Amino acid sequence: MGILIRLDTWPEALAGVVEAARRAPFAWGEHDCCLWAADCVAAMTGRDFAAGFRGAYSDAAGAVEILANWGSLRALAAHCLGEEIAPRLAMRGDVVLAETDGRPSLGICLGESAAFTGADGLEFIDLGDPACLAAWRV
Repeated sequence: MGILIRLDTWPEALAGVVEAARRAPFAWGEHDCCLWAADCVAAMTGRDFAAGFRGAYSDAAGAVEILANWGSLRALAAHCLGEEIAPRLAMRGDVVLAETDGRPSLGICLGESAAFTGADGLEFIDLGDPACLAAWRV
């Protein structure tokens, strides 16, 4: 895991990644929740937690196979990011886990809400929504 240190330019870097993804459609192995969260963390810290599985899957079955090694998406996030916190304690740039479209998804806190990959671009969920299950500091 290791300690994550945000780069001095993290606010601008995060804003750039968010803007680039604003209308990007969900695509397994290209623009899904794990890669989206990892892209944001990499932009802010220079550390890419998804490097080991980028390009290794292109559909839901492939993603499930990779996650099976960790037990769950929540366990993978905890392995990469450490101790979880309550979603309401998340701050801009932290990773958030929520239930979206009937499945767990990773997103990024942008203030009072978090952004998640969706069919037609980013979708936003208020951190106080019961769909938000956990968060991790970045």
